Amino acid sequence: MAAGDPRPLLHHLNALALLGIGGVLAAAFGLQLALHELPCPLCLLQRAAFIAVGIGFLLNVRFGSSPAHYGVVLVSAVAGAAMSLRQVLLHIVPGTGEYGSALFGLHLYTWGFVSFAATILYVACLLFL
Repeated sequence: MAAGDPRPLLHHLNALALLGIGGVLAAAFGLQLALHELPCPLCLLQRAAFIAVGIGFLLNVRFGSSPAHYGVVLVSAVAGAAMSLRQVLLHIVPGTGEYGSALFGLHLYTWGFVSFAATILYVACLLFL
C-alpha cells in the first residue's frame, strides 16, 4: 500500500462503527433483561435495523470498503430512523404516555433516532475518504 492510502484508516473506522453498533444492541438487550421490560414491535424493528447497519459495517471490515456496503448501512439507518421517529411522534402526543424506562432523560426509541442520525452522518463522512 502506498503512503497516504486511506484503506487502513477506513478499515479501523468501520471496525469502530461495528463495535459501536454492537454496544448499542448490547445495551438495549442488557436494559431489557435488567429492567424486565419487553420491547414493543417498533423497538424490535429498530433492533433489526441496527443489526442490518452492523451487517453493512461488517461487510466493509471483512471485504473492504465498498459503496454497496455503505448503501446497506445508509438504507438500514434511514429505515431505522424513520421507525424511531414514528415512535417518538407516537409518544409526544399528550395523554399517550411513554413506553419503557428513560436513560439519561431520554427513552430508548429517542436514543435510537439519535443513533441512526449519527450513523448517517458518520457514513457521509466516511464516504469522503
